[in-house]
Amino acid sequence: MSIITLANKDLLIECENFIYSKCSSRPSKSVIDPEKYTKYKNIKQTFIFLDDSEDLFMECISYIFNTITRVNKSVYILNNDSYKIINFTDNKFKILTDQLRDKYNNYVIILKDIYTYPKIQYIYMLSNFFTEVKIVMSQIMSYSIIVCYKKIKEFEIQIKDNYIKDFDIKVDETVVKQIKSDNKNFLENAIRINDNISNMCKSLSEISNLNRETYTINKYYKAFINRECNIYCDCKINNIFYSNLFQCYICEKCLVLSRLFLF
Repeated sequence: MSIITLANKDLLIECENFIYSKCSSRPSKSVIDPEKYTKYKNIKQTFIFLDDSEDLFMECISYIFNTITRVNKSVYILNNDSYKIINFTDNKFKILTDQLRDKYNNYVIILKDIYTYPKIQYIYMLSNFFTEVKIVMSQIMSYSIIVCYKKIKEFEIQIKDNYIKDFDIKVDETVVKQIKSDNKNFLENAIRINDNISNMCKSLSEISNLNRETYTINKYYKAFINRECNIYCDCKINNIFYSNLFQCYICEKCLVLSRLFLF
């Protein structure tokens, strides 16, 4: 998980140099390991923790804001400032740009992934219009938010179509490397978990263990997001088991994790 901060930049954005495409861009080698991505995409059914996107939103938003109040589905009060929430899940840049032209000064943009270079270019361009932009990536799933603080100039970007192959902007290599590192960690973890699940599904007893693990791990993630995790465990020994998915011991009652057996 990374929190990448982009300070305000005076960028030369030349809309006439944008290169358009008929469809969304493919994952970029500069952002993702092709071999790992191919292996990940070949998994018939990837295992999903916290299928409720609201939980993942709260996870990411809690890393940078202390006070969080939901006004409605599209507006939150974060550290006493109003933020409009925008879902950028269809990769349509024109629609997103139009949404960023409304009355709000602060925005949180939700992304399922950051696997393409044009998407990073667009995020990087946002720093031209806001005092600061933060990229926050989930520790749990492929899920990110882009937090845009205080709009300081109106959007002058003219986008003719939704899909763009290149924005003609060179992104700081450090930013690209950080995002690629997070993508690599997520893919490796997803592949490892899938391999463990495949091994566990070879017998009925292991399937029973898998159900116990997934139920407990989802409880742990929800407690982690809500800052309710415990540090110490004095529960009965039968509450503690070894998680093949987490590769550590976990107490299903108080949700303490440990590399060593707790008793």
